[in-house]
Amino acid sequence: MIWMAAKTSASATIAAATLTLVVPVGCAHAVPPPPKVPSSQQEAQDTVLRYLQRTVDGLPSGTVLDSTDFRGGGNLACDDNFTGPGKPPTEYEYWTHVNGPAGTNPDDLVTAVGETWRSWGLTVVERDDFRKPNRFGYPPDSYRLQIKGPGRPGYPPTLIVSSPCLPGDLVRNDIPAPSVIKQTTPGK
Repeated sequence: MIWMAAKTSASATIAAATLTLVVPVGCAHAVPPPPKVPSSQQEAQDTVLRYLQRTVDGLPSGTVLDSTDFRGGGNLACDDNFTGPGKPPTEYEYWTHVNGPAGTNPDDLVTAVGETWRSWGLTVVERDDFRKPNRFGYPPDSYRLQIKGPGRPGYPPTLIVSSPCLPGDLVRNDIPAPSVIKQTTPGK
């Protein structure tokens, strides 16, 4: 009887120790890697434009990204309350409209963009705190992709791609960016 109690106690201790080691590891949340800080304005801009090109290439044939009546690309301060020293950190953002082929429903374009991003392995969600429909894409390099349905009937969706923040002293405003991005490979 004593031997059995000792064996049961030893088994319980081993089981408890195993659970102590396994449970925290199994339930632990992965800590995302820190954002990859672009080493230059050119790197940030090139990466943003690559995401835009891949996006339009994954959409129905004839889709075009057009920012001629919109903001296009530019720098935006990451911290509105920056007090220095030096220049504030900034991100590079590109705002554009997604113009599908004639007769394309803007809401369908939002869905198609989300599915395109998902096909790359991005985490894609629709957020409640933005105009719907919307999709937000989160790649592992900490760039941010978002598309929102039009604010008014008859308008196209808005697509925005943003870089992670980069040091303010790397900002350059002399690097051109296209105002229209056409498909380089046939769309769907």
